[in-house]
Amino acid sequence: MVNSISDWKPPRFIITGEQGEGKTALLLRILADLTDQGIRIQGIAAPGYFSDGIRSGFDILDVHSGRTVELCSAIPTANSRQYGRYYFRSEGLAFGKEILSQAPLQGQVDLLVIDEVGRFEIAGKVWGECIDQIMRTPFPPMIWTVRRSFIDAVTSRWPVQRQKIIEVGSRNHDEIIHEIMNEIRFYRVGTFQR
Repeated sequence: MVNSISDWKPPRFIITGEQGEGKTALLLRILADLTDQGIRIQGIAAPGYFSDGIRSGFDILDVHSGRTVELCSAIPTANSRQYGRYYFRSEGLAFGKEILSQAPLQGQVDLLVIDEVGRFEIAGKVWGECIDQIMRTPFPPMIWTVRRSFIDAVTSRWPVQRQKIIEVGSRNHDEIIHEIMNEIRFYRVGTFQR
């Protein structure tokens, strides 16, 4: 419990669940509600797409502009690099890194989003270096998505003083929005007092 603005530290909300349980879908619903309430959001989401009922790739979505670029696919191309079963597109990686490297300026962004943080990032690949840089700078409240099996490794590599875990399907959507809004209000007040 935060007793005053001076005690407040930016939290990290982690949406977690297993692969295919709806982490990104929940994140996008939350972001839509927060945007409707005037929250300034920066970062990336990675919605998946399907072919013949099988997940065949992911796009990278700039949550601020709405622009998307293909991030990876099960189908290789000349300009792709394989991580696991997917071939990551150089354009998609560059697009996501560009968004994440624009470290949020204090007072100009209310919420930073990173979807998804997992084994590649833990190993310093994909968004790993960008996250390292973000964690070295003053950051606003954040929402990350992390598969349940990677929670301990992610929180060990990038510890924060205040963290809140949101299990997919475990909480009322309105409660989550209310909690995030309260944290953003603390952030805004604290930023303007500095």
